[in-house]
Amino acid sequence: MEIIKRETAFKGYYQLDELEVKSNKTGNVVNREQFLCPNSVGVLVKNTNNNSVILVQQFRIGPEKELLEIVAGKVEGKDLDPERTVMREVMEETGYEVDELKHLFEFYTSPGPVTESMNLYVAKVSKQITKGGGLESENEEISIIEMSIADFKTYSFNDAKTIIAQQWVKLSL
Repeated sequence: MEIIKRETAFKGYYQLDELEVKSNKTGNVVNREQFLCPNSVGVLVKNTNNNSVILVQQFRIGPEKELLEIVAGKVEGKDLDPERTVMREVMEETGYEVDELKHLFEFYTSPGPVTESMNLYVAKVSKQITKGGGLESENEEISIIEMSIADFKTYSFNDAKTIIAQQWVKLSL
């Protein structure tokens, strides 16, 4: 497949492009939409003081409801380093300083129409520096939920990055 034409259909908080894609086999041209989204990080935050997992609960526009999930954030702005993004997001959302960081996986969040790839990490923490809860300047309203690893392994999540982290925990811890 080859992209032969690209036009921006919408540019707001995110960008939507209209593409013409030509088949290498048949020569047929089809129209597709591509949702341009910054890459992101997901972080399983493990509190080493009590062997628990620190999760966040917040309203998500896509499903139009609150989700319980691992910490996550976009790699954007002036700092495009995923590991620094992890440190920033863990501090903003939970108030914890990262003691140790391990990269687990990189994957596409929705490879059909979306450009975003996510790097998934596990971060060990032991010291809460601030109250967390997100940034008022970004209109974030985040609740911090601490859960035992045993409960985390059996909880029924409906967020893909959190399910991937949960499966890693089931296989590794």
